[in-house]
Amino acid sequence: MNVVLGLVSALCAGTSDFLGGLGSRHGPALVVTAVSQGIGCVVAVLIALVAGGEPTAADLWWGSVAGIGGSTGLLSIYAGYAKARVSIAAPVAGVGTAAIPVVVDVATGDDLSGGAAAGIVLGLAAIGMVSVQRAAGTGSVARSLAYGLGGAAGLGFLLVCLGQTSDDGGVWTVAPTRAVGFVLMIGVVAATRTPLRLPRVTVPHVVGSGVLGTSANALFVGAAKIGPVSTAAVLVAMFPAVTVLWARGVFHERLRPVQWAGLVVATAAVALIAGG
Repeated sequence: MNVVLGLVSALCAGTSDFLGGLGSRHGPALVVTAVSQGIGCVVAVLIALVAGGEPTAADLWWGSVAGIGGSTGLLSIYAGYAKARVSIAAPVAGVGTAAIPVVVDVATGDDLSGGAAAGIVLGLAAIGMVSVQRAAGTGSVARSLAYGLGGAAGLGFLLVCLGQTSDDGGVWTVAPTRAVGFVLMIGVVAATRTPLRLPRVTVPHVVGSGVLGTSANALFVGAAKIGPVSTAAVLVAMFPAVTVLWARGVFHERLRPVQWAGLVVATAAVALIAGG
C-alpha cells in the first residue's frame, strides 16, 4: 500500500504541477501559486474532516514549516514550466526531491545502502543528460536547471518536514502547510505590488492544481506513515514523468535521444533510491 499511495501521489503531483505551469503561461506564477495554495488549504481541511486525525502541536508546527518549502518550491516549478523547458526542469526537480530526504536520513543516522547511493549518482548523471541541448538553447537550459533545482530544494524540504509528523496527525498536518504557503505568497504579492488577479482562462488550471497538489500531499502523508519516509518521498518524486508526458502531449516539446535516455535514467535512479 505504501508503494500504491506513493505512485498515486506522484500522478496527482505531476498533473498538478503541469496545470500550475500551464496557468503561469497566462498569468503571473506568483499569483497562480498564491491562489492554488489558498484552494489547497480549503481542500486539506475538507479531506481532514472526512479522514480524521488528532494532530499534536508538533504536527502543526512541522506542517507549517513545510509550507515555506512547499510554496517556494512550487513557485520555482510553475515559473520554470512557464518560462523554460518542462522536459528539463521536471526531471531535475524530481531527482533533487528524491535525493534530499535520503540525504537527511543519512545525516540523522540512517545507513545509505549501495542501491540508494547508486541511485543518487545516476540521478546526477540524468540531470546532465536531460540538460544536453543545442548551442542555441543554452540559455534556456540554464534557466530550466535553475528552476528545477529551486523546485527540488523547496519540495525536498516539504517532504522532510511532513515526514516528521506523527501517525495520529493525519491530513490535518497538510492544512497548515497550505495555509502558511498561502500567507507567504500573498505577502510576496503585496510586497511586489503584483495585481492579485488571473485571466479567466487560467481559473480551471489553478483550481485543478490546488486540488490535486493537496491530494498529493495527503497521499504522501499516508504513504509515509505506512512505510519509510525516504521510500515514499522517492516514489512521489516520480512526478516529472507525468509532467513531461503532459508537456509532450500539450506543448509538443521535443526531446533529443540523449534527453530521452536521461529521463529513463532519472526513473531508474528514483527506483534504485526507493529500493535502497
